[in-house]
Amino acid sequence: MGRWVIALVAAGLVLVGAAARAQTAQVVLAPTVFGSHNLPSDAITGFTVACPSGYAAVSGGVSSPGAGATLLSVRPVGTRGFTFRLGNPVTNDATRVTVAVACRKITGGAVLKLKRVTTRIVVEPGTQKSGMLTCPPKSTPAGAAVDLDPVRAKSVESFSGASLSLRSSTATLRAFQFRIANTGTRAHGAVVKGNCATVGLVPNVEHATLTTRITTYTNVVAPGTHHFRHRCRSGWISLGVGYALSSVSLRLEGTAAIGMGGQAWVRNTGAAPLTARLQVICSRVD
Repeated sequence: MGRWVIALVAAGLVLVGAAARAQTAQVVLAPTVFGSHNLPSDAITGFTVACPSGYAAVSGGVSSPGAGATLLSVRPVGTRGFTFRLGNPVTNDATRVTVAVACRKITGGAVLKLKRVTTRIVVEPGTQKSGMLTCPPKSTPAGAAVDLDPVRAKSVESFSGASLSLRSSTATLRAFQFRIANTGTRAHGAVVKGNCATVGLVPNVEHATLTTRITTYTNVVAPGTHHFRHRCRSGWISLGVGYALSSVSLRLEGTAAIGMGGQAWVRNTGAAPLTARLQVICSRVD
């Protein structure tokens, strides 16, 4: 598989909390919690994956996709977990999926805090709709989340396919950006959320600096399904991932922030190579 990569790096965003006296070294712990589940044919399957106590769930995604299954929703639950819903159509055999939740914790006195932003949209039939979610002041984007079928949020009924698809989910240092397509014959609603990260302080900690760096890679996707991985700089950890698909022949099978990097599974159903932009949101605390 041929591939070329262009890295576009945004300048770091520095968030500083001010407080009191002596300074303690800051270390970010970055475990990933995985959850694997069977997806029966002709059904919608939902489950929740949570971080250990004391950790913040900054983002959630699919690390190993189930062949032919569709991610309908990934939704933050409180500050420690994500709920996932996937549909497996009647035309597909039973399959298995693995999801990943990025759990992050700062040791040494600072506290990683999440501020959530949300919007609801309606996408008319045969159209695409773009939007933006701006993070509050002194915070930066971490993980984005979307529910493409909120009307059937509690349904486990038969599944014939989804009309909405998330064609683009990217970030700047201040906001999330998204684009949702509707291939159906009627309007459909969707809910888009984002976790914005910032730092708080405890007594005896003078300051904590959260620096964020967003890198965008342009990948050539040959026909078929391909797995792409990109890593943060040494000493940095990933908070979230993003992507933008350039053609209707491209389908994102799964993407997730894992440890010090991000990964994506992309399928090209066409006959010629196409390009997809993949992002990794990386941070460190000083």
